[in-house]
Amino acid sequence: MSIVNGIKSKIIIWLFGAKKRHKNINLKNVKSILINPKDSIGDTLMSFCYARQLKKMYRNVKLGLVVTSRNMEFAKLCNENEKIIDNIVKRNDVLKNHKKWDVLLDFLSKENTKRMIWKKVLSPKITMIFGERDEKHYYNKKNLKNYDFDCTPPVETHIIDYLVNSEFSKYFEIEKQKPHIELLEKDIIKMEKFWKSDSEKTNEKTQKVKILLVPQGSDREMKPEEVAELLNNIENEKMKNVKIIMGKTAGSEEYYKKLISKINKDLNVLLSREFNIKDFVLFAATADLVIGVDGGSIHIASSLNKPLLSFYANDKYNLCRWSPKTTADSLQVISKVQGSHEKTYGFSLSEPIKWLNEEIEKIEKEKEN
Repeated sequence: MSIVNGIKSKIIIWLFGAKKRHKNINLKNVKSILINPKDSIGDTLMSFCYARQLKKMYRNVKLGLVVTSRNMEFAKLCNENEKIIDNIVKRNDVLKNHKKWDVLLDFLSKENTKRMIWKKVLSPKITMIFGERDEKHYYNKKNLKNYDFDCTPPVETHIIDYLVNSEFSKYFEIEKQKPHIELLEKDIIKMEKFWKSDSEKTNEKTQKVKILLVPQGSDREMKPEEVAELLNNIENEKMKNVKIIMGKTAGSEEYYKKLISKINKDLNVLLSREFNIKDFVLFAATADLVIGVDGGSIHIASSLNKPLLSFYANDKYNLCRWSPKTTADSLQVISKVQGSHEKTYGFSLSEPIKWLNEEIEKIEKEKEN
């Protein structure tokens, strides 16, 4: 860091890097809490788990959730039927929320000037931080005192359990959560049409086993060759009774072409239309089974309690924090290649092939009854 930048950083810390700490803090007396997560699908889902825990601690607490344009519609969907969040707060509306919140739960990991200013303007009475801070970065915990409680959990803690051993645990017994989204059956049924062939009646559910395939995430994807090997090993007598729809995202058309060129011609694999986030969640709710790579779609499938075949990179930190939390039948497959969370390839497929065939058979029997 240059001398000039060093001076600038010191001035910014002096202006925005500290807060007045309240004396004799008693977390039994809290009337409002603002949750500030990262704006991904997974982090937004976890925020609703925290909200449920907080409502059990404080029956009459006002809860807010900070959103950006990236996760606003998804947050609205998660809250639409459950209505556990009282205020969805746009991150840019910080002036409107100046000194309006008793507690800020800050889950953003790395501090920067913009975030420091945002918290200074917000000025909650109490701030808890949960994100790790890079000690090599100048804006680290040693230099910053813009929080009251550092609740950063051990690295092996799943993100859904961040509140369990936080400062709140000194006052309350905090129940563990499973992610879920409350949807209305009438909304889900409307999405059944996307699974049907022209010969099936509009008001009937298809009897085929409906598999949602999501091999691509925002920053990672499975190799089409490995997905093809998995699907090609669906047993012959089951192939005719399976319908697979691949979720459409950026770059999906090219990926789909590669996949189709490698799979058995007897398999019915289609590329979905491009859904908005609400319709995608409702569409996922109609699937019998989900196959996918680590990412938002896997977290959605977990929240819908779908049988789930998930593929993850061999990244210990990511596995600890983001492995699926579901009570449905599931198999998590971990890459043989150690490395960062983007390395979603090099999977041993013998176990997932066996699991997939057994799960298809189980679903077939359920549909017959």
